[in-house]
Amino acid sequence: MRSFVRAAASAVALLVLSSCTGTKMVQTWRDPAYPAVPVKRIFLAAMMPSDAARVTFENALAQALLDQGFLSATSTGVFEYAPVDKEMALQFVRENKIDLVIVQRMMKETELAYMPGTVNAVTAPYYGNWYSAYGYGGVGYTPGYMEEDTRVKTETTVYSTRSEPEKLVWSGASSTINVQSAGSAAKSLATELVTDLLKAGILVK
Repeated sequence: MRSFVRAAASAVALLVLSSCTGTKMVQTWRDPAYPAVPVKRIFLAAMMPSDAARVTFENALAQALLDQGFLSATSTGVFEYAPVDKEMALQFVRENKIDLVIVQRMMKETELAYMPGTVNAVTAPYYGNWYSAYGYGGVGYTPGYMEEDTRVKTETTVYSTRSEPEKLVWSGASSTINVQSAGSAAKSLATELVTDLLKAGILVK
């Protein structure tokens, strides 16, 4: 198990983001009794279907937090891809004086959308005789087709470690559409999530 500093330094920035990918927070909740207190250290854990997805989403969020001045450690950085044991995770949180724990769970959906065909008028020169235009003009038709629309739905929960046991202080459900890659989805989600947590007074410097 790595120290907080080493784990935080292991997060790698994701540089590629498709401009077509977009994330929207569809539902959020904040504990109204939770005070807006300064945050110094954050632990991130993504529950994903593969180690590659865990690394991608955790690192994207770590980078988005770092861009706003918050230092965080990821579960893959701490435990080096091993399954996250609850007791070991709690030990790490206590020993490193973590302020917030952010947990992400992902569900990927692929939908088939029908893209209708188009009809375009086609014109041709007319030379005065009915047969001159025969076989020309009329309409041009582009047939419809089916297109995959991949969406990533994510549930994020934020816990404060200032109480024992830790307390849920924020939760949110998000939807990322037009997903081109795991990297684009992760970065889009991270940007939207950090923006929302700042507005909600969960991330406070």
